[in-house]
Amino acid sequence: MLLPTRHKALPDLCSVQPSSRTAGRVVLAALATVSLTLLQPARPALAVHMPKVAELPASALEPFTQSDKQVWDAVVMLPDGRALLEAPIWVGNTGPQLSVRSADGSFAPYPDATWNAENGDASKRIVSIAGMTLLADGTLWVLDSGVPNHKAAAVAPAKLIQIDTRQNTVVRVVPIEASALHTDSVLSGVAVHENTAYVADSGVAGVLVIDLPSASAHRFLDRHPAISATRPIVTPDGPVTTANGNLLAIDSSMIAVSPDGKWIVVQPPGGYLSRVETTIFTDPDVTPAAMEESVTQWYKTPSLGGMTIGPDGTLYWSDISTGSILSYTIGRIPRRLITDPRLKWPATPGLDTTGHLYVPAAQLNHTAAFQNGKSSVEWPVTVYKLTLPTTSPPT
Repeated sequence: MLLPTRHKALPDLCSVQPSSRTAGRVVLAALATVSLTLLQPARPALAVHMPKVAELPASALEPFTQSDKQVWDAVVMLPDGRALLEAPIWVGNTGPQLSVRSADGSFAPYPDATWNAENGDASKRIVSIAGMTLLADGTLWVLDSGVPNHKAAAVAPAKLIQIDTRQNTVVRVVPIEASALHTDSVLSGVAVHENTAYVADSGVAGVLVIDLPSASAHRFLDRHPAISATRPIVTPDGPVTTANGNLLAIDSSMIAVSPDGKWIVVQPPGGYLSRVETTIFTDPDVTPAAMEESVTQWYKTPSLGGMTIGPDGTLYWSDISTGSILSYTIGRIPRRLITDPRLKWPATPGLDTTGHLYVPAAQLNHTAAFQNGKSSVEWPVTVYKLTLPTTSPPT
């Protein structure tokens, strides 16, 4: 999921008088402004430019489903044709935060109405959905940040919810240890490989590594410049700003893990894609310096609204700056699959097993969270189905 933020702003270095709590972040932004090269990882990625011309025609993109009352920002496709749709509360949604669309087009709260209740025991309901990921065995992991208002403090502890999508039941709840969080943490984005979950923090840049059997959580790359907000989030209408006109700043909010579990990729929506070998997180002899240097800039992406990873390791990106869907293979070949004006703030896409990508045109910059409490969303909100190319990338 993208953009769970407390609406921080990139500072105006000429006027901001930082408080003691934010001084470190202001200094970081200043360094980025003075010389972006100082913040580049030690092993930069090779510069392979994204093609300017899209491969696919507009006919490859068709409406899949629509809503006239909910803004969906992520979709997961189940093998039986059902779609799981995420409607986060923090952007102004009401009703179920997680829904299932059956093959006949009907909708229902998922896994049931109780888990989508607005009130009740916070440990037995979704308080603030912040991401989800599906494993090959049918396990769905749902991230609950516990922060329904990103301008305010958490109202419930963060947690991971494990759902058996074949039985449509919650298997267990894994609390996320508070010791791995900061006061301003807003978790966003989850990736899971076997018994390990990787969670991005968009409130205070960092990656949480969680051992699922023991529920033990450790924080890494805390405030690392590569995953911190030092660049604006750009849409076709220009940079995204807060209600007072400052540039919106969001730290690491997107994360994915390779199919073999050997590396993760993570980035803020306005930043660049970074890759980290997962062995660094379990090496007892790693030094702080080695941890800092473990982050490799993997691609200079545009502003992204979400990403997902395929079973072959190909990354799929939603480019909000041009309304495009991009891909990046494990061989580091970039492709511009489609550019279409219908893709207004494309968010986290989902893959099916038959060569299609499903992309919600979320219009997040038009939701109440970005419009000072007044939504300007153009209804209906649409999830599009993109038929992926079966040919090799053009040379």
